[in-house]
Amino acid sequence: MPKAVPRLVLFSFLCAMGVAVLALFFYGSDRFNHYDTTLTAHLLAPEGSRTESIANLVSGTANLPGLVVALIVIVVLGLLWKRPWHLLVALGVFILANLSTQVMKAVLAHPRLQGALGASYPIEVAYPSGHTTAAVSGGFALWLVTPPKWRGFALLFALAWAVGVGVGVVIGGWHFISDVLGAVMVVGFWANLGLAALVMARQETPADWKPTPEK
Repeated sequence: MPKAVPRLVLFSFLCAMGVAVLALFFYGSDRFNHYDTTLTAHLLAPEGSRTESIANLVSGTANLPGLVVALIVIVVLGLLWKRPWHLLVALGVFILANLSTQVMKAVLAHPRLQGALGASYPIEVAYPSGHTTAAVSGGFALWLVTPPKWRGFALLFALAWAVGVGVGVVIGGWHFISDVLGAVMVVGFWANLGLAALVMARQETPADWKPTPEK
């Protein structure tokens, strides 16, 4: 077994534990909820402000139309670059991560913070964040299908999209910070398993994750 596989499986396990611990904290810790709410409140943009509009616009790129466009681009690039196994794993991670998040949102939704920001404040009580999951998993999928020599550019785009949406849903009042962190770890769980599968299949090596300029 390649040495990278156990590490990737460990990282996947740690992500799963992180998602569970966050859920336990916001269910059972008033102190955690207080800090989560207070920090989120400090980052919220004033309602009707330009900042809120920009945050909503950026976050909206992870809505269904934007995701459809992103997936079409990923599929086309994966086929053009002749990376079928990478494309298969990329789509699998995207689907499983987003499905996991939607199931968790339905199961874990509860009024954990009602009253903290006002009962009428328009923040979703939904853990993890679906928009953040979509952006992070979409960015990972793009990075994965990209040949190693171009992955630096793919990584920059993926990070910009993920950070933009993750910050946007908080500033725009769509989600709490804990929702965003949970979403990142949900994607991390599936992404590490996907990479482990590709390493086991001899389709990836750790060297592919540190692209160097072509000589």
